[in-house]
Amino acid sequence: MVRLCGGDLELLAGYLGLSVVGELRGRGVHLVRESVGGDRWVWRPRIRFRSKPLRQCPFLVNDLTQATYRGLCSLHPHHKPLVCTLSPLAREVEETPAGVQERWSVVPPVGGCPGFGKGEPLPVRAPAALKGRLDAEVAWMRGWIEASSDLEDEDSAWKALAEFQKSHRPIQGGGQILDA
Repeated sequence: MVRLCGGDLELLAGYLGLSVVGELRGRGVHLVRESVGGDRWVWRPRIRFRSKPLRQCPFLVNDLTQATYRGLCSLHPHHKPLVCTLSPLAREVEETPAGVQERWSVVPPVGGCPGFGKGEPLPVRAPAALKGRLDAEVAWMRGWIEASSDLEDEDSAWKALAEFQKSHRPIQGGGQILDA
């Protein structure tokens, strides 16, 4: 599954030609209730992977021949979810009294990747070109946690998400989500 944020929902809806993010329900996106610490919860949007013939993202287009197998992202490059855009970087965000704390790490693209960990280590930090999108995600998630924490079921969460998205549009100036 791929975790999504508000900007991702807008990108996916646009890619699929949908007028509102609520129409993503039943199109491979569902909401999962996750703890965000203590007695606080969030209904987190996710892309549900298909399971047959292979367990994979529904937006992956397979290019299969006798000699090769490639998986091509149909959302690349303009509609990719933030987590996919960041790969192989992983980001953890935590609210603290001092403000938002970020931790970055590198995740191997696939198990047993022969090139992973070879060469000089590079500093792991936020890509500067994505700063606006990363900041928008934090702001959106803060608001969505507050709006969805007390919702008991996925139906009510989808209704709340549709309303929330109307007033908390994550798109940056000029109709673009990406800074770059």
